[in-house]
Amino acid sequence: MLCKILIPILFVFNLLLSQNNYLDFFLLNYQPEEGHFIFQDLDSSPLCDAIEEVTPGIFNQNYSHVGMVIKRNKNYEVLEAYVNGVKTVTLEEFINRSSTKSGIPKITIAKIHPYYLNENTDLIQRAIEKSKNYLNKKYDINFLMDNDSYYCSEFIYEIFNGDTCFFNLSPMTYKKSNGKFHEIWIEYFNELKMDIPEGKPGINPGKMTLNKNLKFIFNYKKPYDFN
Repeated sequence: MLCKILIPILFVFNLLLSQNNYLDFFLLNYQPEEGHFIFQDLDSSPLCDAIEEVTPGIFNQNYSHVGMVIKRNKNYEVLEAYVNGVKTVTLEEFINRSSTKSGIPKITIAKIHPYYLNENTDLIQRAIEKSKNYLNKKYDINFLMDNDSYYCSEFIYEIFNGDTCFFNLSPMTYKKSNGKFHEIWIEYFNELKMDIPEGKPGINPGKMTLNKNLKFIFNYKKPYDFN
């Protein structure tokens, strides 16, 4: 009887310990720089699963969120448009949102390829400066462009596109592979009392990962490789 009680407790303890150990390892080995994009596979809701299902990304992986690393007060933080609007959060808070059973944060990190930055030397700083105009803007629950609210990838698109066209918009789809609308999206937009914005211009984290001007430096599928 004692063994039956102790085994689950030890399992949970070891899981928490392994997670803390890996996070320590990650934070020790990851060398953040301003302009790094952190793509995240969130498991927070069926809506995240629906986003991932219609937005395949690099390495045949799915992503439902993205933020960008900035440096503020000598600390590295992540700038993002999340459910509470456009904010900055600590790196630890960001990467802790979604982990594997082994405690590995489900993130993939990319930087802008050096050859592109050589021709656009101030791209990242211009984006960071532009981002100040978006702080505290509302999260875009409608997933529409040009409505003074922003979902995660829309926000990143807006601050990087101007004189240059670093990311591209494309017609958005909310349909499954069988051509039918995902039930989650039908329910979601019904609650908002609006039509599903099928085919409207937009962008998503998965599509962003396919940008040829990105160089990937970390993938949680290979958690001990840092490029």
